[in-house]
Amino acid sequence: MPIGIAARRGSFMNTQRLVWGATVLLFAIVGAILGYYAGIAYPKLNINGVRGANLPYVPPILSIGLGIVAARLGSLLADRCLLPAVHRLDELSVADRILGVAGALLGLVFGVLITVSITNIPNVNGVLLIVIKFCILAVCATLGMAIIGGMRGEMLRVFPRLSAEPEVPIGMGAMPKFLDTNIIIDGRLSEICKTGFIEGPLYVPQFVLEEVQYVADSSDDLRRARGRRGLDVLNEMKELTVTRHIDGEPVAIALVHVLSDISPAVQKIKAVDSKLVALAREKDGAIITNDFNLNKVAELQGVRVLNLNELAQAMKPVVLPGEEMKVTIVKEGKEAGQGIGYLEDGTMIVVGDGADYVGETCSITISSVYQTVAGKMIFAELKDKTPIKPQQRGTGDDLFNESANEPSGNNQRGGQNRDDNNHRSGGGMRRKSRS
Repeated sequence: MPIGIAARRGSFMNTQRLVWGATVLLFAIVGAILGYYAGIAYPKLNINGVRGANLPYVPPILSIGLGIVAARLGSLLADRCLLPAVHRLDELSVADRILGVAGALLGLVFGVLITVSITNIPNVNGVLLIVIKFCILAVCATLGMAIIGGMRGEMLRVFPRLSAEPEVPIGMGAMPKFLDTNIIIDGRLSEICKTGFIEGPLYVPQFVLEEVQYVADSSDDLRRARGRRGLDVLNEMKELTVTRHIDGEPVAIALVHVLSDISPAVQKIKAVDSKLVALAREKDGAIITNDFNLNKVAELQGVRVLNLNELAQAMKPVVLPGEEMKVTIVKEGKEAGQGIGYLEDGTMIVVGDGADYVGETCSITISSVYQTVAGKMIFAELKDKTPIKPQQRGTGDDLFNESANEPSGNNQRGGQNRDDNNHRSGGGMRRKSRS
């Protein structure tokens, strides 16, 4: 795991522990105080003429008991509400945090101005009045955060330094690109990004990241290995940066971003692929994938698709009819006499009359090239069509260095002449008597 990501994760875990501990401690203190005062007030109770006993150990017992119960309630509140909220805050950018705090402060100032004017309400006691003022302050703070958050784009243009990662100007041709689950698990995109051929920004939507994590937690070994490889690829890509000139100054911008700010219209869609297409349409971006079905669906909805398989197909070397090359024939073809060979990129070549040369490297001439949906189909012919067939050998050839019967009368083998008179068909050999 990269050091930066590990440090950030450790800091986040410390923040979670701090929030959890502070919430539990606060609730425990409040519960203990309430229990103590309840114990003091117990002797003053008068229920149907029966007063509580004035026992000295009642206040501490109630204090400890309510303190434990309140601490448990604080723990549940922290686990169910506060820690998820802190997790969401950790995913926000620095600009969003600053604007949120500024909006809350402005809302509180406006709320204080309202509550100051409320001094007395008929038939309302002091405690209820305090509760009403507190609710007014909470509502004003929330409205302030919502209003300033809705003006995020305008605020960043007025105060560009608020953004820790400056936005790339539209004129620089940086169309936002969204990654799907398959392309993350594939792993090839990381190497392509390192070469600099793909411009950022690249976005990984939160729901795509959750799907990769779900695959990494699968009980199936193969799926789990693929999911973990996808997470490793994301960690590598998050370390990549691109240099942009903002206001004449070079600024290093992260290439890959995790996108958690997703509109409710996209969130309500169930299928992950449909969410991704809707998000790309909403942000006027493109999708990087190697999924054939997602490619077709996105194109039907007018979304630009960058298919990594199409890129790999386009990067294959161009072969023209009439070109000569050498290829190793590895097996026989479906048709009689055909041999099959492969280029270095895996493209199949069908060699006519190549069945007799299986296992040998031959010079061929390209006769035709066909482009199919599955890829290229190349047909070629042997440059030298003289067949090389294994010689038939008869019984005793090793002894007398003579081969089996062939149509030709004289044939040389191993630099020695064959005597046809010494050969007899049927594989048998008989030496003639010499005078």
